[in-house]
Amino acid sequence: MSKATIHTFFILLILLTLSGCSRIQHTPAAPVDACPVEPAPPDTPLSIHSCPDDTFAPPTPGRDPQMSARYHYLTFLMLHRQNRIDDAMAALEKAITLDPDASFLKRDLIRMYLSMDQKETALALAESLVAENPDNVENLLLLARLKKDDTREKTMPPLLERILELAPDNRETYLRLGKIYMENQQIPEALELFSRMADRLPDYYVAHFYLGEAHFLSGNYTEAAQAFQSTIDLEPDLIEPRLRLVDILQDPDNPAGKPDPDKLIAMYEQILTIEPENERALLETARLYHQTGQTKLAAQQFMDLGNQARQDNRLLMTAVDLYLSQNRYADAVIVFSGMLAADPDNDNFNFFLGLAHESSEQPKQAIEHYLKVSPAHPQYKKTQLTLAFLYREIGQTEKAVAFLEQHHRQAPDDIDFITYLAAFYENENQLEKAMALLSKGLKNARENTALLFRLGAVQDKAGLKDESIATMKEVIRLDPEDASALNYLGYTYADLGIHLDDAEVLIRKALEIKPNDGYILDSMGWVYFQQGDFDKAVGYLERAAELTDYEAIIAAHLADAYLKTGQKIKALKTFHKALAHAKESDTELISEVTEKIRTLEQQIQTPDTLNSDTVTP
Repeated sequence: MSKATIHTFFILLILLTLSGCSRIQHTPAAPVDACPVEPAPPDTPLSIHSCPDDTFAPPTPGRDPQMSARYHYLTFLMLHRQNRIDDAMAALEKAITLDPDASFLKRDLIRMYLSMDQKETALALAESLVAENPDNVENLLLLARLKKDDTREKTMPPLLERILELAPDNRETYLRLGKIYMENQQIPEALELFSRMADRLPDYYVAHFYLGEAHFLSGNYTEAAQAFQSTIDLEPDLIEPRLRLVDILQDPDNPAGKPDPDKLIAMYEQILTIEPENERALLETARLYHQTGQTKLAAQQFMDLGNQARQDNRLLMTAVDLYLSQNRYADAVIVFSGMLAADPDNDNFNFFLGLAHESSEQPKQAIEHYLKVSPAHPQYKKTQLTLAFLYREIGQTEKAVAFLEQHHRQAPDDIDFITYLAAFYENENQLEKAMALLSKGLKNARENTALLFRLGAVQDKAGLKDESIATMKEVIRLDPEDASALNYLGYTYADLGIHLDDAEVLIRKALEIKPNDGYILDSMGWVYFQQGDFDKAVGYLERAAELTDYEAIIAAHLADAYLKTGQKIKALKTFHKALAHAKESDTELISEVTEKIRTLEQQIQTPDTLNSDTVTP
């Protein structure tokens, strides 16, 4: 070795030592293909790390040190710290060429590819590295980390299970595999995995917690409670397992039945001794105090919560999630009523209390609180539109229309008020008013396809077929993918028995957009019926009837198609279904179907055949 070479080599070692490189040690027992560095948990950033030089293959005696893998790896580390990425890559690739069996060199190369945003290249190299040495845990862990955000999730469970075979105490791998199972609703697999984890790591509280979660999702309430209690025994200050124990008691599917309110209060109070600001526990204790007749205590706590919620939207949203989002409407009424005492004019309290009453089918109480929501509230318009429907629900349709008319006068260009008011006019058979209002709205919103579609539908109802057809054509011109307009125009043609080829094209396009829409399927069936292809008509109409639960007009269409194919028994049964599903306002349809039933019953001579689906000759 030349003096210049030796001098360069030692300077390089000094620079690496000063810059933080791991100290070079010489312990001949180290394995050739493994870097003895603690593997990073799966969620930590991938980073380059140096390894002791005894992880390299022994150098060839008498060979120039510059030709050793060790030398090029040290050069790579120095260049990497200097952010000279291209030169560092070249040095690392040279080291790999000289020592191709050193797995840690390839792992650092993978990390370099990732830092350069070459994930696919890194993933391919990691897979080849695992193929070369399938029992190397570090290689497997690195591949698993690379696949964390990869769409090819099906390959993950076997890979993670293999890691657990080789490293059965690896906590992160258990949790990652369990997460995959839980997200894919593979609850039995998750239950087996977390059972294994809890047996292997009995002092690890997380294992018991997720075992409890898996049992709870499996409906194993006793085992779930035991697992959550084990979690608490290991970590007494944890809140989440205590809340899960409450969830078990309150679960409607729990065979133990309704929980003891006093026991629930004690559990929530225990949570509050650990975490006095726990919002769920504060809300639920107040509700339970009210439920158990401790009205003064409940009122004081609701007052405190109301004052806090006025300033803290997070508490308010916790109440919404806990009660309204979980369909606990009666409880929501209690809680929001209690908080309302702190500020009777509060927009949020009145809005959510109105929503709770509406969801509890208490329209009069909902109206009372919705009326208190001010125009400044972000949900103001929603409350006003809802109020109109609630007025109609309690039999005050005229008041509902007047209410919407008032809002329309205040905001004459508001599309929502125009649309809803027109719908009310239409329902009250005030078709001229509806068309005039929609036309007025279109003057300022000529390309509003929702208004146009509604106008076309009202024109049709008013008997203005040509105008309706022209309006629907305009909707389709503005939006060729409007499935409703395509279907409406196609069905109109079919019902009139005109332009049947055009009708088929229109409805087929609508079906491409909404293939499982029962009303569009009915339209296609009716096109085939009008074309005389009754067998095809039956196929479409049967699917349409099933999807719409035998909606009256669709059931009548299907019964007509059965008649055309000679299936009188099926036709009669289906006409009866149409009659059963008809609305009181469907007077013309009811009359037609009733007459057809009478005629069919006269044709069918043996009443017993009504219990059969056979065709009567």
